[in-house]
Amino acid sequence: MDNSPTTDSVKTTVAEKERLAKSGLVFNCKNPTFRKMFPEYVQKYEEQQLSNQPVPEQVSPNPRPLERSGNSKNRVKQSFANWMLSLLVSIFGVVMALPLLQL
Repeated sequence: MDNSPTTDSVKTTVAEKERLAKSGLVFNCKNPTFRKMFPEYVQKYEEQQLSNQPVPEQVSPNPRPLERSGNSKNRVKQSFANWMLSLLVSIFGVVMALPLLQL
């Protein structure tokens, strides 16, 4: 597997990857289509459950500060774009109405 960083990639630890893989397996094993297509993973999950290995059922959302700051930047960009679009539409409307106002 290629471990080189890519643009806007997020580095995670091996423990974090394992935790996400386990929680993904729990989620996927609840899906009937997944159970039908991948019975070997369902069997692996059931074996983990029987051996009393702690498998988290729900992963609590843990948003990272970087993701939140990126989200707020998108909101600022979107609000600016909406404001600029409204201004351009207003100017266009005034310019189109000028000939009618001179009658």
